[in-house]
Amino acid sequence: MVRKLAGNTIDLVLLDIGLQQESGLDLMKTALLDTGVPVVILTGKSDPIERVVGLELGADDYIVKPYLNRELLARIRAVLRRTAAPQSNGCETRVPLLQEFASWRLDIQSRRVYTTEGTNVDLTGTEFDLLAALARNAGTAMSRSQLSRLAMNRDWAPNDRSLDIHIHNLRRKLLLNKCDGGAIMSVRNVGYLLAAEPVTK
Repeated sequence: MVRKLAGNTIDLVLLDIGLQQESGLDLMKTALLDTGVPVVILTGKSDPIERVVGLELGADDYIVKPYLNRELLARIRAVLRRTAAPQSNGCETRVPLLQEFASWRLDIQSRRVYTTEGTNVDLTGTEFDLLAALARNAGTAMSRSQLSRLAMNRDWAPNDRSLDIHIHNLRRKLLLNKCDGGAIMSVRNVGYLLAAEPVTK
């Protein structure tokens, strides 16, 4: 896997946590963390902690064994749709392709987030889509159900912590890059809100 990552363009890695010689989570840390390659992890139904750790390490989604092949393919396609660069269809859009906030910029076209000084913020595809959804609705509280459908292409369930983990990672990365991660506020019994307003020029 390491050799393939080094010498090829990889669209997505499907990673089983329960490998025989090395933990899939260890591979996330050592080989996948900074590649930007989308990752879907496979995990046993009895290992909820491993699912959480995998998401915290940057996995875009997970699927629990046993699973249907159709569900696996649907999850993979959803992640690939989210992480693919948007294609122009020649139509006008009401959403600005570049949005600037207090200390960071969101570029929809190139799927980049960077500080006003030009430092890139490395986000997973899911983290980018969450931030884009919040930015498009800045100042408006969005429910977990809305964010899950927009950024993860699936319905939210009350016992599913993956959305909250992605938000936690997003806040941490913005703060590490001297952006205002605190602008993403929790709204009790609802979901999340991007408190920062776009900078108009």
